[in-house]
Amino acid sequence: MNKRSIVTSLRWMCAGVAVLLSGCHMEVLSPKGDIGMDERSLIYIALGLMSLVVIPVIVLTLVFAWKYRASNTKATYAPKWSHSTAIEAAMWAIPCVIIAILAYITWTSTQRLDPYRPLQSKVKPITIQAVSLDWKWLFIYPITAWPASTRSLSRWTFRCISRSPRAR
Repeated sequence: MNKRSIVTSLRWMCAGVAVLLSGCHMEVLSPKGDIGMDERSLIYIALGLMSLVVIPVIVLTLVFAWKYRASNTKATYAPKWSHSTAIEAAMWAIPCVIIAILAYITWTSTQRLDPYRPLQSKVKPITIQAVSLDWKWLFIYPITAWPASTRSLSRWTFRCISRSPRAR
């Protein structure tokens, strides 16, 4: 393959990936509440810490493959050591430290985001009953006792809730 066909192939692959991902919506990364924001920050922290290991490994793999390729006659691979305790300790210690940091952050955030812990709010909480149906959820609001599914939730339901005598 010549250089021009490789560049053309890469362009078509990038265009294909862009077309396939154009319909994706990152709903996980656009939360609407405080708990969702905390979960999003936990995802970003975990992604950043894992990138500290993954990105250098990928880059060094490409560098070593390029440097020690068969057509490169200038590069000589002749290590003068058979074992290095310092390198082996670093190769094991860095991922272990990152896993320990991730475990601590995950543990503390899981305890902080406990679903059974009441939320700190000045507004009186309400209980909404959720019923699982085929391919949808049914929400029953206690103020009106009127069910609203995720597909048929309309402005009329909100008007009924706001005009309810109990809500005042």
